[in-house]
Amino acid sequence: MSQTTIPLPRFLQLLAQNNVPMKDAMAVAGKIYKEYNTPAKLNELDEVKLVASGVSNKDTRKAVVKALRKAGYGPTKASNQPGPSTMTAVEVLTTPTKRKRKRTEDVNEFLPAPKDESADVGNLDFNEIQDEEVLMTKSTVVNRAPLMTAWATLVAERLGFQREEALSIASVFTELNAISKGVSLGIYKKGAEIGMEASTGGSQPYVDLMGRRVPLFRTQDSQWRALSNGTAVQPSTAFSYIARQLRQTTPHVIGALRLLSQSFTPQEINSRAWGLYADFRPHVTAWGERGEVKCSTILNLRPERRGVDAHPAERPVIETVQETQKTPTRRPRKRFGV
Repeated sequence: MSQTTIPLPRFLQLLAQNNVPMKDAMAVAGKIYKEYNTPAKLNELDEVKLVASGVSNKDTRKAVVKALRKAGYGPTKASNQPGPSTMTAVEVLTTPTKRKRKRTEDVNEFLPAPKDESADVGNLDFNEIQDEEVLMTKSTVVNRAPLMTAWATLVAERLGFQREEALSIASVFTELNAISKGVSLGIYKKGAEIGMEASTGGSQPYVDLMGRRVPLFRTQDSQWRALSNGTAVQPSTAFSYIARQLRQTTPHVIGALRLLSQSFTPQEINSRAWGLYADFRPHVTAWGERGEVKCSTILNLRPERRGVDAHPAERPVIETVQETQKTPTRRPRKRFGV
């Protein structure tokens, strides 16, 4: 069974379930899956081979290797010993299993909420810098996904969500786009993205962010969290991802994005945010590649007018089945990609 090819969805699941963000897992799969797609090959995989395969980010390589070791892959003596369970990790991955039905519609806001990890990462402050003279000289080299997450966070805040809420929403928004892109590239099977967005005819609350219907869960302290496969996503996920990828340029990039978001009204920014992102995102030829993003490019996208109220909306607009029944018309869906 060591030479049995692991199906791509299970390969991605292996990484994602062992703390590799789905966006990173999909990017890595695009580089290594063709060669390292069997248990025997995964046992050989290490950081050196990941570098040779084109995985340039050190943190990503360490996360992948750690995930593989956690799943039981690696050149260790223990891997050759039979385990106490009836099925090994390899057999779990290569043996077809019945798919459990996700029940995101049945989330009850009155049930005990999951533990919120926001306190574990401090005050979730990016220490953003908004001095335009300083920002005009700054730039960063990054791939598109963390930049999208950062931008989605600030757009959500402009719509009236608190920092913790906005980070959670941005994380799921980026995941939705990454999976859609993965489908278009053949990494996911066609239709894998179906059902991940909230339905306009269901009872699940959601927010329409840049054309995506992000499903929401209301916590016991009356805050919103976005849902991914029925699980509330903690704000620390996006916060750590943004800070880790932007590194020392985080305060400058966040500051520039903040000034851009504040140059539009809350209503305007949600309808124009995707087009603005397409204008300042890094220009790359392959998915997962890094490219330069200049803060001056972001700032120059602001309209010439001034005097727009920089305060966010008083309350975010949360869509429910009652509200969607009042407005049955649908906007044309956009073609998304990270």
